[in-house]
Amino acid sequence: MDINRFEEFIVLADCLNYSKAASLLYVTQPVLSRHIHELEDALGAQLFIRNTHKVTLTPVGELAAAELSKAMESYHMAMRNIKLATESLNGRISVGFLGQAVRPFITRFIQHLGSRSDLQMDYVSATELDTLIHLVEANVLDLAFITHIETGRISGMEVRKIDEDPLYVVVPRNHPLAERESLSIRDLSGEPVIAFNRDTNPHTAIFHEKLFQRFDAEMNVVRKVSNLESGLFYADLGLGFFILPQHLLELARDMTVLPINDEGAVVSLRLIWKKNNEKLAVQTFVQEFTAFHRSGR
Repeated sequence: MDINRFEEFIVLADCLNYSKAASLLYVTQPVLSRHIHELEDALGAQLFIRNTHKVTLTPVGELAAAELSKAMESYHMAMRNIKLATESLNGRISVGFLGQAVRPFITRFIQHLGSRSDLQMDYVSATELDTLIHLVEANVLDLAFITHIETGRISGMEVRKIDEDPLYVVVPRNHPLAERESLSIRDLSGEPVIAFNRDTNPHTAIFHEKLFQRFDAEMNVVRKVSNLESGLFYADLGLGFFILPQHLLELARDMTVLPINDEGAVVSLRLIWKKNNEKLAVQTFVQEFTAFHRSGR
């Protein structure tokens, strides 16, 4: 018996309308009717009572609907588990990263791996840190490279520190601060700053707030933004300074960038994955990438 016949029966048993069920199943109504008759012949029982007014299940039909629904649920669960196991054995994983943040690493790493058949990767680029974290939590991504986060603020994750990136202040070329060679956080105390919005970018916003608190400086926020492009736009208008890590300075190539000279004014680049992710390829990726990065290639 074709398992699709069971699927069609369950949809019709739920709708009790041949036209609607046929539409949901992307078949014509005569084809659906024929398939239901074939199923009834195979089972040796009438499943539906159909007249000009309505469609109802027979007692055997009600029993069949209950039993086949459970059987199909078990079938689909088994197929999902087999698919996951196959993907794990085949080494296929999904890796997320923040645009420019790790693109140089990823490109060199892919070239380093070559055509290894035990480690196949799908790469997903995102523009926001919180999106990446959510995708790992939702099992859409197996791993992700992240920055600007205190590891205590995420739960159920394994975290591997990869590198540190110094912070810079971005201002227009005619800004009074543009004449400086470097700045400290205390130099920025009370100066207008373009900051990330806590509602849309909580991890980055909190990181910057605590950075100012650590150096006992006032963070004078004049504009809140939800993405890098907006932050750079308002900074370029001269509304305030904007803070960027070194790996994103290319985005501010038409502006003045000044290093922050305080020790510890850095962001950590980390690799995260869920503790309960049992894919063998996840551990293989972590080990291979860690060794690759430490080698300085």
